[in-house]
Amino acid sequence: MTTRVTTSFGREQTLPTISRFGAIIGILGFLTLIGVTAGVGRLFLGLSGSTALTDGYPWGIWIGFDFTLIAFSGAGFTIAALVHVLHLKTFEPVARPAILAGLLGYSAVLALLVLDLGRPDRFYNFILFWNIHSPLFEISWCVLLYTTVLVIEVSPCVLERLNRQQWLALVHKAMAPVTIIGVTLSTLHQSTLGTLYLNMPHRLNTLWYTPILPLLFFISSIMAGLALGMIAYRLGVSIKRQPINPAITTGLGKILLWVSLVYLAVKLAELTLSGDLPQLLAFNQPGWLMLAELGLGVVLPVALLAAIKPQQQLWVQWAAPLLVLLGVMFNRFNATMFGQILPANTHYSPHILEWLSTIGIVAGVTLVWVLAVRFLAICDTDAHS
Repeated sequence: MTTRVTTSFGREQTLPTISRFGAIIGILGFLTLIGVTAGVGRLFLGLSGSTALTDGYPWGIWIGFDFTLIAFSGAGFTIAALVHVLHLKTFEPVARPAILAGLLGYSAVLALLVLDLGRPDRFYNFILFWNIHSPLFEISWCVLLYTTVLVIEVSPCVLERLNRQQWLALVHKAMAPVTIIGVTLSTLHQSTLGTLYLNMPHRLNTLWYTPILPLLFFISSIMAGLALGMIAYRLGVSIKRQPINPAITTGLGKILLWVSLVYLAVKLAELTLSGDLPQLLAFNQPGWLMLAELGLGVVLPVALLAAIKPQQQLWVQWAAPLLVLLGVMFNRFNATMFGQILPANTHYSPHILEWLSTIGIVAGVTLVWVLAVRFLAICDTDAHS
């Protein structure tokens, strides 16, 4: 794009203007650079000099975003299962942008985990020293293996660009079994994140603590995956300036509606059977947090998807999945931070380096996703999943 300006000598001169895409790339690049700088500072300063974490408050925003991004990255296994396992070819155009978002989400999680470790130089220890009784051991291996699966699932985009037809044919043949392995690994670690809390029954408020927390974490990751899949598809075709297929967004919206209803029913049934349902109306902080989590993140998007036809009101296709993602994020932060029962006089206000490094990592993976969609066959209508 160009614009014409008149110089002081009365002559017209054509100057380049920054496109909206270029501005987005510039902002994301700037935030990424700040985040890298903050991350390097964290590694040199150590946890005490770069965070506000204490023995009384050992989980901060890095863990909150880790749990959130893992749930959001459920887009990878959820959409892959729909397309490659259930063979719902209607959703094929969603597979590549959603799986790429899943891969980059896990990349962000790994980066945040390195920052959160007291000894980041020993991040590989779980590979060498096996503790089969630890939920973290299972989570670490599943995340590592599933990230490998996501790399394989994303590889056709790069192989097409490099015109490696033999490798491409091999990957396509292996896609179904690889996807089944990926779905299995995702089921294990998405649910095991909830299993972590079963080791701390007196540390988590009863509104969130439950023996079926692994099941709730798994169902909510499917919700987040479907929601992110809808958003990734719409953003992808927008970047490529391609038309939207209403059948895709409407179909994903219907599935998201039913999965959200299942989650809501399971959660309310658990609160009822455990006798904790009256705490929702206790007018205290935990009660308000749970009401906000369920109201904004489940009830409102369900009402929007059920009462308004998304194909007629396009804003619903944005509002409903965004609210679901907000609700899942709220749930993960409630479980890791706000719903924790902490020692008296324990306070936590994230250090500036915690914020900057987190923002930088999220901006960095978003930048890679946008560039990949723009320059690879991620959302092309003629691309094959």
